[in-house]
Amino acid sequence: MARVKQFKTIDEQIDILKDKGLIITDVDKTKRILLRENYFFISGYRHLFTKSWKDNNFIPGTTF
Repeated sequence: MARVKQFKTIDEQIDILKDKGLIITDVDKTKRILLRENYFFISGYRHLFTKSWKDNNFIPGTTF
């Protein structure tokens, strides 16, 4: 059975990214980009900036 994704506000999405170690210096710009591109589209590129497939945390120093 597929896991149902629960809706997250833009602020919650930003908090999730920050909790995973992403550095966000311009919150307003990040909000605009997330509204335009969406969280799941951006998350599709996350593997390029993480330590390994098993670890979803960003490489230290990774910025939005």
